[in-house]
Amino acid sequence: MYDFISLKEKLLKENPDYIFGALEFSSDGIFICDNEGKTIYVNPAYEMITGLKRSEVIGKELSKLLKENKFNISASLKVLETKEPVSLIHRYVSGRSALTTATPIYDDNEKNIIGVICNTRNIEELMNLRKELENVNLIKQRYSQELELLRKQHFSAKGLIYKSMAMKETLEIASTVAKFDSTILITGESGTGKEVLATFIYQNSNRKDKAFIKVNCAAIPKNLFESELFGYMPGSFTGASDKGKAGMFELANGGTILLDEIGELTMPIQSKLLRVIQEQEVYRVGGTEPIKLDVRIIASTNRDLLKEIKNDNFREDLYFRLNVVPLQIPPLRKRAEDISEMIKYFMTKLNSKYNKNIIMSQKAEEALVNYSWPGNVRELQNIIEYMFIMNDREEICFEQLPDKILNGHVLMNASIHTIENKGRLEYLMEVYEKTILKSALSNHSSIRKAAKTLGINASTLSRKIKKYEIEI
Repeated sequence: MYDFISLKEKLLKENPDYIFGALEFSSDGIFICDNEGKTIYVNPAYEMITGLKRSEVIGKELSKLLKENKFNISASLKVLETKEPVSLIHRYVSGRSALTTATPIYDDNEKNIIGVICNTRNIEELMNLRKELENVNLIKQRYSQELELLRKQHFSAKGLIYKSMAMKETLEIASTVAKFDSTILITGESGTGKEVLATFIYQNSNRKDKAFIKVNCAAIPKNLFESELFGYMPGSFTGASDKGKAGMFELANGGTILLDEIGELTMPIQSKLLRVIQEQEVYRVGGTEPIKLDVRIIASTNRDLLKEIKNDNFREDLYFRLNVVPLQIPPLRKRAEDISEMIKYFMTKLNSKYNKNIIMSQKAEEALVNYSWPGNVRELQNIIEYMFIMNDREEICFEQLPDKILNGHVLMNASIHTIENKGRLEYLMEVYEKTILKSALSNHSSIRKAAKTLGINASTLSRKIKKYEIEI
């Protein structure tokens, strides 16, 4: 039988306290037996993990401990039998389980086994480590998604997500002209991303460290537009500040100004803006001294300015001053290949923001791709965010799409799948009529009001509701 003193002498003669201390304070359970299977040492961690006290095991043979059901299997006896390291899971009398790795200890000649040392670790602790590792992997996956998102933002013109050749060509021109101070006119329907494109041009220009002033021409009251755009002198009109105010052009001096929705300007303001562009100077309201300007102008509009010129709503000379470099963003319906990329982008962004892993079903994505998107990117983004927030599953399904998209999908499928049917035109007309009726009914509180909007009487609408079995 060994005591602690003889154990220390046997383990290492040169520095026994160091080795003994390392064993005593190890967080892993340590068990040591001799070559006859008699226990000679266990550390405090072993007691804590297994629930066995030193007094219960030291000096006792493993075979007897097995008979006493202190544990269900002995890794040390297997090592003495096979002379090879062994790893297995022990179940102790306390009901606890632990993973044990047993390794043979050889004599100085490394020929004869003089004992076995076992390293024991709590299974629960290992499971916790496994969960922590899984959490780390999830965090790593989320960070990878965020990095991919940032990469897409960087290579997709910082917010302009695209795959189509039309958008690629537009971005190539924008990248080229960004380095020059030429005036740019960006055209496109509402929601196509005109402001994002203007921001991209600014961020890639030589003026990127200077001011970037955005002016929404449609949001400023007409009677205040001149003072907001050009500034005013102290006391120049009723309600004017005693200190005066710098206009948008002054604030943008040295940098860039974006005149968004420029088609909304009144003719008098257009005349004054034309002079500012021509002379590169501005007069404040009530002022007599010109303020010299060095401003790069980017204008944008969702209007057809050539048509506005014909209708005497826009100055032709101002148009040519603005249209030095024309950039047009196609509507989303004309670049369907971009929609899938945008869906992935917005879904990744929302999953990252809310720490979720929701996906879009293939059928739902196909319906979104085939929708006409009158509101363009802004409408797509809003619909995806709405479906994401309202979704309580791991997948956004086709049935969860808004009615206007589902109805459009029905019409498209009808036109595709009824080609062989007799009376195909009549059938399509009925499908279309049903869709229109459902839309009108959903937008009005009564059949009478819906009928008035449709230009039919209430009895006719009631008859059609019955015919098409429309629920109201």
